[in-house]
Amino acid sequence: MEKMHLFQGALAIGVGVGLLGFGGISAAASSQYSAARSRSVRLVWRKPMKQRAYTATTGSRFSRHLGVRYSKNKATANVTWYTDAHEKMYKKYQGHSTIYYHVKSADRTLQGWIWRGYLKPVKAKTSDAAVTATANPDDPGTRAPIANERLLDQEILNLFPGTIEDKTLDQQAGAVVYTDDGEEGPTVKPGQVYIRLYNSARVMNTQNYANLLAKAGYPATKRSQYRGWHIGVRAQVEDGYGEGVSQGDAAIFLAPGK
Repeated sequence: MEKMHLFQGALAIGVGVGLLGFGGISAAASSQYSAARSRSVRLVWRKPMKQRAYTATTGSRFSRHLGVRYSKNKATANVTWYTDAHEKMYKKYQGHSTIYYHVKSADRTLQGWIWRGYLKPVKAKTSDAAVTATANPDDPGTRAPIANERLLDQEILNLFPGTIEDKTLDQQAGAVVYTDDGEEGPTVKPGQVYIRLYNSARVMNTQNYANLLAKAGYPATKRSQYRGWHIGVRAQVEDGYGEGVSQGDAAIFLAPGK
């Protein structure tokens, strides 16, 4: 009887280990370790690098010494990757060196090293749309309201490549340019960046807003530092709105990515 209990206990333990084993296989299906791959390369150098945006649809993403393959890039084909470091690896059996970039997703939930040959640059979107103010036939001496505010918002968003539009921040920006109390110094939460643009141009296109941003202290080089951040934008479409707000004025809020 005692032997029977021991056998049943061992069987139960065996089944439990088997279930854990299957669970482990399932959980690690896209992450694989290879000691041979890790031994096949030698680190030559590893250095920080400027942030650039890329996508990758072929190849794989690895740990820093290539030991762990996190996933194939086709599984993350829609992810925009942002670089922060690179490394040179010597491939012992091929007799040559190659460069890998360390990348992170905008929300910082994914990261790893990808051979630079698999990475394709992401071109910043530009807007060809230009909103030109016209006379208001119903109120001479004023401009007609702009029918599509989204055109203005998008022109500004295009000037912050790699940022992620955030509806909460959009609402925060809207409270500035659609205020009813003349709020010119809105509350800016810790870690946020607030930018206020004052427009006087009749033609409100991307170049106009690029000029306004530069005047406000945000040229292209500074704006590029906000890749991966969340952004909210609202532009005023009415002329003579009052409260210190003019047509084409805009508010921008930026917050670090979560």
